[in-house]
Amino acid sequence: MMKRVWLCMLLLAALLAAAVPACAQDGEETEEAPYTGIIGKNMDVYAYASDEATVLGRVETGTIVDVYEKMRTYTKIDYEGRIGYVLTKFTERVQRKDPFEGPMPGTSSYIAVGRATRDMTFKPEEYRYAINVREGAYVAVKELEGGRAYFEYMRLDEDMSVPADGLELTYFVPWDEAQPGDLLYAFSTYYSVSRSEDNLGRMHNIDLAAERLCGTVVQPDEVFSFNAVCGPYDKDNGYELAPILSGESDTGYGGGTCQVCTTLYNVVLRVPTFIEEMHWHSQGGVKYVPSGFDATVGSQWDMQFRNILPYAVRLEFDANEGVMTAFMYRSEE
Repeated sequence: MMKRVWLCMLLLAALLAAAVPACAQDGEETEEAPYTGIIGKNMDVYAYASDEATVLGRVETGTIVDVYEKMRTYTKIDYEGRIGYVLTKFTERVQRKDPFEGPMPGTSSYIAVGRATRDMTFKPEEYRYAINVREGAYVAVKELEGGRAYFEYMRLDEDMSVPADGLELTYFVPWDEAQPGDLLYAFSTYYSVSRSEDNLGRMHNIDLAAERLCGTVVQPDEVFSFNAVCGPYDKDNGYELAPILSGESDTGYGGGTCQVCTTLYNVVLRVPTFIEEMHWHSQGGVKYVPSGFDATVGSQWDMQFRNILPYAVRLEFDANEGVMTAFMYRSEE
């Protein structure tokens, strides 16, 4: 009888130990964190990924932290030598300590970009109208399956697709295998083609910023600045009034250029680079990319990256009736 009691007690103790997350235990040894991040707001650090967990302490705005994993709601960090969890939406500029080890955490993978050889459409289930992909537009492709080319659209959980035979595909080449002229990566986002006065201004600004980006070459160890290429965002520089997502007014000169910047930023996240500067529109982000993957620009904010590859890269950009795509090539120079 006594033996059975002891066995039950040992089993209960084992179950309780398993129920307590390892990260909440004192003195836990941690491995080297592969990422760093910057805390964007004073906030609590939890013992595990729940706001009901024990609070280990607080981190202040601007603190640089080691990051183990970036998840949808919580980010796993090193807090004073032990593991803790903070809210992902307030953890900014998470990037690899060694950018050559792979893309940024949380990014999806694409394999190719396709040029539409004919007009095509796709329709999200919850949308009233189909979305057009015009002949000549470029679409970044995640995967090919069953004769369809799949890609992300806005923040929908389910990927959208168009017929694969309607695309002329160019596959990406790994950076360490690329020859001059090879395509390293491309990324697409989607925008409204409404003919309202405000949106006509936005489309004009998108086209103007896209044109200015085309052909930009970034040499090894050189820092690219989006503002240096596309700014300033004012009337004298050719921009029109359009809806904006940051700032104090509903419209501003250059509205739409942030989506151009965001599209390029998502290429930068997927090749070996070092992010020197970037800023979110807000902690919630924007509708055309997942939260944490947008990059705003303006008179006080810029998106900058350093080319750490052993060769120059060339940027290109295409905006075509609702589909915009940023490209990064190994430069021929």
